[in-house]
Amino acid sequence: MKLLVLLIFTILSSSLAHADSIFFDPEDHFLDASEWLLKHRGFLPVPIIITEPAVGYGGGVALVFMSENEDAPSTRNRFIAPTVTGVMGAATENGTWFGGAFYLRNWDKDRWRYLGFVMAASANLDFYGLSGFGADNEFHFGYNLNGWGVFNDLRARINDSNFFLGGRYIYTALNVDFDGSMLPPAIQPDDIENRNGGISLLVSYDNRNNTLSPQSGLYMEYRYYVFDEALGGDLDYHVQAVDFQGFARASELWGFAGRLQAKWVGDEAPFYAKPYISLRGIPKLRYQGEIATSIEGELRYKPHPRWEASLFAGVGRAADSGQDLKDAESASAYGAGFRYLIARLLGFQMGLDIAKGPEEWVFYIQAGGAWGF
Repeated sequence: MKLLVLLIFTILSSSLAHADSIFFDPEDHFLDASEWLLKHRGFLPVPIIITEPAVGYGGGVALVFMSENEDAPSTRNRFIAPTVTGVMGAATENGTWFGGAFYLRNWDKDRWRYLGFVMAASANLDFYGLSGFGADNEFHFGYNLNGWGVFNDLRARINDSNFFLGGRYIYTALNVDFDGSMLPPAIQPDDIENRNGGISLLVSYDNRNNTLSPQSGLYMEYRYYVFDEALGGDLDYHVQAVDFQGFARASELWGFAGRLQAKWVGDEAPFYAKPYISLRGIPKLRYQGEIATSIEGELRYKPHPRWEASLFAGVGRAADSGQDLKDAESASAYGAGFRYLIARLLGFQMGLDIAKGPEEWVFYIQAGGAWGF
């Protein structure tokens, strides 16, 4: 969900050109966008830079309005995310495009959290099969996935704890067009044109010091999705997912972060909804299966309150079943990156990650944490 905060390169260029004091922190006199993001009037045009290898390089723009949550000044012992509203659109070199609108809000002193968006897209992708590492890099089927969808996520804090209980509703209407006249193996006719309507029950624990760019704390979540014709779709299947993230500081200089995630689906799920290995350095949807897991660790070095460098590495597996996962081949990736604290009052960082997966080197422009929020 990091698209909701996006990049602030427009601020960087204009601040250096005009040296306006609003773009510099009065506390340390470093370049800072806190006041502009929280106090400006109107929408902020923000560039989107896409470096995802699955769709190629590209870019676009988002019009973002960000405002300080009204509960933030009175809630000192808990990070309260700002309210974010916006519209966006982008395209890539391989003909992929998307556009949509989004809204993120917390209220009642972070007792309630809501995230919603509506989007239309046309993505040109490659299908490598559904058995994890089984497909050769040169043997794949090109296809276009296009349509529109809505996403709603609402969760409530349980009493005054760090536990949340909530749900999601997802609806998509999608069409798939494979290059050529024949469908690849394992693709069913129902996968080509369908609607997906599903609800999800979720339970999570979140005591991170900051949901935008965490430095300490834990985030754990379990989600159970039910997609059914009664919910507006054409297909009936279930999806389960777990996500564990941990962040710690050993000292002012050194920090650590780690993530473990897993996702598994029922047999009737369309191929584009199948889990895939999700690691920096590996293209989205490259290694798919009925189940996919990954683990990633990160070592952080912070020589200055504004600057942070990192080394990271991860490994993942995808297979047709939990039993097959034990013997599946692993895909690994590693890399390095840096972050700059661009909005101190929000604890919000921006930066760059460079990663190497099984096939190629990839770089990512990062807004907020690499693992989303």
